[in-house]
Amino acid sequence: MARVNVYLPDDLAEEAKASGLNVSRLTQEAIRRALDARGLDLWLEQAASLPPTGIDLAIIKEAVSAAKDELELGR
Repeated sequence: MARVNVYLPDDLAEEAKASGLNVSRLTQEAIRRALDARGLDLWLEQAASLPPTGIDLAIIKEAVSAAKDELELGR
């Protein structure tokens, strides 16, 4: 596993240590969330740049509603 330096203000580092927080784990989780969000943003940008499909939004809503009803009946 790679080692990196993360700099924290002294008071934040002291509070984290006093609270027993695992700063390494929290940092890893925060980086993963940031990367996931970045990936989602890129996907949304790509999706927004696609040409219109010509499909009526009402038809999509009706299909989603029907599928949802079908799933709820299967429970």
